[in-house]
Amino acid sequence: MENETVALGQLARVQELCAAMRAGSAAAMESKRAAGGSEENEFRPSARAQLAAVSVGVIDLKGVNRNVWEQVGGYKEETQRANQEVDAAELKLQNLQYEKNHFLREIRHCRDFRDTERAIELVSKADFARLAPADLAQPREQDDAHQYHLNRLTLELQQRQALCEEHATRLAERTALEESISSKKAFMEGMGNQLRSLITLSLPLQRLLGNKMSLRWAEQRKLVMLPPPLRALFVSVAAYRDTASPGVSLALVGDMAKAESLLRPELRAASNSSTSTLCRSR
Repeated sequence: MENETVALGQLARVQELCAAMRAGSAAAMESKRAAGGSEENEFRPSARAQLAAVSVGVIDLKGVNRNVWEQVGGYKEETQRANQEVDAAELKLQNLQYEKNHFLREIRHCRDFRDTERAIELVSKADFARLAPADLAQPREQDDAHQYHLNRLTLELQQRQALCEEHATRLAERTALEESISSKKAFMEGMGNQLRSLITLSLPLQRLLGNKMSLRWAEQRKLVMLPPPLRALFVSVAAYRDTASPGVSLALVGDMAKAESLLRPELRAASNSSTSTLCRSR
């Protein structure tokens, strides 16, 4: 309101000066026409006074004009500051609108959230009360259900991590055992070839000494393939051959590979164990 009052005062001053200048100019022109337009009468004291008043009015008008432009500059600065404040307020409003929309999206997301935690099998409440450490045993469910549920999840996580570590340890032990078994198996396979070579090399010595260890070993491997009656008969005849009649010829004839494939697992294991026992006795 104060600025408006000053502006109205400046406008009234301009109008007043303009009216005075128009009146002074009209009076000067009237004096000039009354003098008949002669040069000696053109600048009479009254005319000079009127022209001086008009000149003073022009100077005052310039001063008023300068004041008006200064006020215009002030108004522009105020307008610029007001525009800056409006821009800042608008930017703040946009930020608030963005935050509002973000919160609304989060609220919708929370409302539409579907709990997938039910697929996780947690320890029962009784087991939790029995197994939970002191830092997880409190608070109780009736005091803080949310924290109680978080503690159950924490205990479940700890147990699963411990199981994962134990699983990794067992896998490492299994790998080490498999490597050990592989090396021993390779050693035993090589040992079998060496034993066969030794048996082949010892055959002349066995014939010279009358030792039939290789023959007995071969018979022992095939003996488990016979049914119990034939097995007993074979053992009796072999004992008679070894003790009373070395010239008796005794042999098992047939498809040994097929007979071995028809053996029950326990008999096959007995055959392998008897073979290994015979090898150790040698």
